[in-house]
Amino acid sequence: MKTINQPSVGTTSAEASTVRYLNQYCCPYCQTEWEDGWDCGCNDRCPDCNKEIEPYESALIDGESVGTDSPVEERALVNATAEGVNRLFVVSYEIDYVHRVSVGISADSPEAAQQIAEQAFNEATIWDDTAAMPLLSDEYLESGDESLVWECVDVEQLPEPDHSVRQLKKEQAAMQVCRGLVEAYQQGKANGGSIDWENLDQLIPMALQALGKPALEIQS
Repeated sequence: MKTINQPSVGTTSAEASTVRYLNQYCCPYCQTEWEDGWDCGCNDRCPDCNKEIEPYESALIDGESVGTDSPVEERALVNATAEGVNRLFVVSYEIDYVHRVSVGISADSPEAAQQIAEQAFNEATIWDDTAAMPLLSDEYLESGDESLVWECVDVEQLPEPDHSVRQLKKEQAAMQVCRGLVEAYQQGKANGGSIDWENLDQLIPMALQALGKPALEIQS
């Protein structure tokens, strides 16, 4: 286990005005421990493997402790696992890929078209999908060589899903809402133009999930 002391707290007067919490972190991937000062009990990047990690303890600078889901006592209990009990692992794989993007451009020569595309790429507007430059494809393709690499890490507890999984769940929820709206409209049309509110109410939790907002109780 590697311990790293982050010199964030009290480094400058400007930072001191915003730093209120001293957060304690332990990376489940590489077992690196560190502490860092923030204006809230927020996630931080592991200084060794750059994974996004949630603090297991967060305390106000004046010493008042803030409740967390994974206090030090709980970590100690997890460490004292009995022999023969199943352990937790994070299993990952990596594959080299090629990101291929195609856009439509009107120009007087291939060189001019490429120059326009390069400028749009540098300005981060090549994905805007405009009438002047429609987005034709945006694909991630495996590179084709044998680049599959597996990794298996023994962890004390499974980490929370990262931003890529949260984004995937949002997109899946959005598709479910779209399907539900189409079905509700079709059922309403079959019923003479009257849409049942219950068919719409059940879509609200999924819509909130797609927007990344907390679920609310539906008032009947």
